[in-house]
Amino acid sequence: MEKRQLRIDVLGTSLVVQSDESAEHLARLASFVKAKVEEVKGRYSFAEPLTVALLAALNIADELFKSREGRGESMASQEISSVAERILDRIDEALLEHTPMDVGEDGDDGLDREEDSPHGS
Repeated sequence: MEKRQLRIDVLGTSLVVQSDESAEHLARLASFVKAKVEEVKGRYSFAEPLTVALLAALNIADELFKSREGRGESMASQEISSVAERILDRIDEALLEHTPMDVGEDGDDGLDREEDSPHGS
């Protein structure tokens, strides 16, 4: 397999990475690392570049270990459950606010359903 090269510029340092992976994969990795570095740099703008790089590497390693231990997945699962619960609460509130339609003397609520329709089965 042909080795691909990608030039990465991070924290004022430029390096060329060689890999068998696709150029797109390498670009995604570089982008991910740059984002982590920028995240750390935003919190510790006074830190030396080496310190920022090491903190970013520790954050990435932490994410990897949590993911491997399944903790990352359970945290995501908890977040999904929390969002789903909030959505259900909103639906419940909206349903409570909804005023039921008047039902006619014949029990017909005016909605055209399949069984009410002359064309239904």
